[in-house]
Amino acid sequence: MTAGARKQFSRFLRWLGVLLGLYLAITLVLSTVVDPWRINAAPWALTSLDGSREISTNVRVGKAALANRGNWDAVILGSSRVEIGMDPGHPAFKGRRAVNLAMAAAMVYETVAAGQYAIDRNPGIRTMLIGIEPGDINTDFDNRAIVRFDLSPFSDNNRSIERSINQLIGGRSLIESVGVIQRHIRGGAPGRSPLGQWLTPGHPADTRAYTAAFIGLMAASVPDQWEFRPPVLRREKADLVLGLLRRARRAGIEVHLFLPPQHALKLVHPADDRPEKIGWEADFLALAAICREANAEDAPGPAVRLWNFLEFNDATSVPLPIPGAAEKRMPGWLDLGHGQKSVGDRVLNTIFGGRAGVEPDRIGTGLLDCDWAAYRAAWIGAHARYCAGHADDVNWWRALVAGAAGKPVISSNDAEGEP
Repeated sequence: MTAGARKQFSRFLRWLGVLLGLYLAITLVLSTVVDPWRINAAPWALTSLDGSREISTNVRVGKAALANRGNWDAVILGSSRVEIGMDPGHPAFKGRRAVNLAMAAAMVYETVAAGQYAIDRNPGIRTMLIGIEPGDINTDFDNRAIVRFDLSPFSDNNRSIERSINQLIGGRSLIESVGVIQRHIRGGAPGRSPLGQWLTPGHPADTRAYTAAFIGLMAASVPDQWEFRPPVLRREKADLVLGLLRRARRAGIEVHLFLPPQHALKLVHPADDRPEKIGWEADFLALAAICREANAEDAPGPAVRLWNFLEFNDATSVPLPIPGAAEKRMPGWLDLGHGQKSVGDRVLNTIFGGRAGVEPDRIGTGLLDCDWAAYRAAWIGAHARYCAGHADDVNWWRALVAGAAGKPVISSNDAEGEP
C-alpha cells in the first residue's frame, strides 16, 4: 500500500470512528431520555412521553420494565386473553396501583417467571391475578424460544449485559425512540397502555370468515379438551405454579388463579350435546389440587381462590353474526378466543363483586367452593341448553371442526331436560 493510500485509509477510519461515535452518542442519549420500553429508567427520562411509549415491538422487555418499577400493589398475569381483557384501571383496583403483565402467547413458564420477577421487585404487592390457559398444565408444549423469551429480563439467564447493550445503543432502540417522539408530536396512542393493557389487538372484520380460516388451530385442542387423548399432568409446570402460589401466600398476597373466558362455541363438544364430562375437566381438577396443596400450608396470605370462566352464560354465548348481515363482528369479542374489555370487566366484577365500587356479577365459578358433582351436572345442563338455543351456530362450528379433523359432519341433537 502506498503512502497516499495509507493516508486515505487512515482518514476513512477516523471519519468512520467519528460517525460511529456520533451514532452511539445519539442512540444512548435518545434511549435514556426517551426510554421507549421504559426499561432504562434514567433520572432524566422525560415523563411527558410516557403516554406515547410503545412496548408492542418488544412486549416482554416492556412488561419486565413495568414490573421493575417496584411500587405496584396489584399484578395481573396471563396470556393475550388477559392482556386484552383485564383493565388495571377497573374499580376493583381503586386506591391500588395495578399493572397488567400478561403477554400474548404466554404459557405457564412465562407467566410464573413474570410473577416471580414482580414479587422480587415489588414488596408492596397485595393482590395477584394469574390466568392459566386450559390445556397448558397437561402438555409439554413450550413456546419460549418462539417468542424469544430469553431476551427478556424475565428470563433467568446470563444475557443481562447483552440485553442492556441492545437497549442502550442498539439499532432497534434508536428506531423505537424516534417513533415515540413522532407519536408524541402527532398525538398518536401506543398499542399498550402505560399500565400494560393491550389496547389495539387485531379485530377481524368477519368473525365467521376468521374462524373458518383458523379452524385448524382451534380444533387442535378438541382432543385434549374432551380427553380423547388421556391427560397427563406435567409435573414441572404444576410445580412451577405451586411454587408461585406458595411464595405469594407467604408474602401475604391475595391470589386468584383463573381460566380466562372464551366464547361458548369453543366449549362445545364435537358430537354430543350432553357429554359425560365437562370440557377441560382434567385441567380444572389438576389446578384445584395444586391450589389445595398451596392452601394447606400455614401462611400469612389468604387461601388461593380458583375461578373457572369457561362457562355458558350471557357474556360467552353471544350469537355469531347472521350470514349475509351487514355487521360481521360479535359485540364484546374480537374472535372466539378473545373477549374485549367489557368481558374482562365482568370477570373482575365476578372475582371482586361486593367490594366497594365493584358491581357484583357472575360469569364464572369458584371451583374450590363448589360441590363438584352438582357443578358438573349444572355445566353439562348449560351446555345442552346452549346447543339447543344456538343450534345453527353449533352445527356450523361442528362442521368446521369435523372438516378440520377429516371426520363427517355431526349435527346438533335435541337437548334433554335438566339432570
